[in-house]
Amino acid sequence: MQNQRALLFILPLVMLAILAVGIFFGFKFYQNSVSDRTPITPSEFVEDASESSNPMFLRAVNSASPLSESFVPEITESCGIEISPDAAASLEMMVDDAKDNGFDLMVVEGYISYADQEERYDNAVQEYRKKSDASLVMAEAHVKKELPPAGESEQQTGLIVYLTVKTDGKFADTPAYSWLVRHCVDYGFILRYPEKENAGGMSYSSHLFRYVGRSNALNMRALNMNFDEFIAYTAAQ
Repeated sequence: MQNQRALLFILPLVMLAILAVGIFFGFKFYQNSVSDRTPITPSEFVEDASESSNPMFLRAVNSASPLSESFVPEITESCGIEISPDAAASLEMMVDDAKDNGFDLMVVEGYISYADQEERYDNAVQEYRKKSDASLVMAEAHVKKELPPAGESEQQTGLIVYLTVKTDGKFADTPAYSWLVRHCVDYGFILRYPEKENAGGMSYSSHLFRYVGRSNALNMRALNMNFDEFIAYTAAQ
């Protein structure tokens, strides 16, 4: 009887000890697995000497860093929209390769001027106020999450494109979107506003892709960083 009581006392202690050892070695394994995926450093960045080094590639545009009304980038026509010449050939190649894989991408928008963005924003604010009876401040706070005021829109850079496909559902649920997210960096594009990002108060968008140059795009993927995180990271080096 006494031996049974001792066993009942010792057994939980042994189980706790085994559990503690398991947790310890499990944590060590986790640490080692994380260390094996140590992010690359700037000295290991992919670089392409033939690629343009347009300073706008890594220029965030938002309320804290707006573009002036006088800023007008160099623009060319590609895939039915206006876009920076730096991005034109890559956009065409990406659209062509997507089609070869069975996806008919629709390039809806590219460059939007300061004046056009101003008109869009003002119209959207007034329309929302009519629908919701909201104050001007509330209407602007709501609208600017998806449609920035003039000077705060990255579409003024000529480096943003709005992509979609014909679908009865959400673009984000289509195979075309999955293909784009997986392959866009190979053409120098990134999803500008992914779900883990809300820089400048912008909401997630599955449609807006920004050209940053192939080297920058590949380095962002290697670091698993979004656009704003990558800018902050490189600025701190």
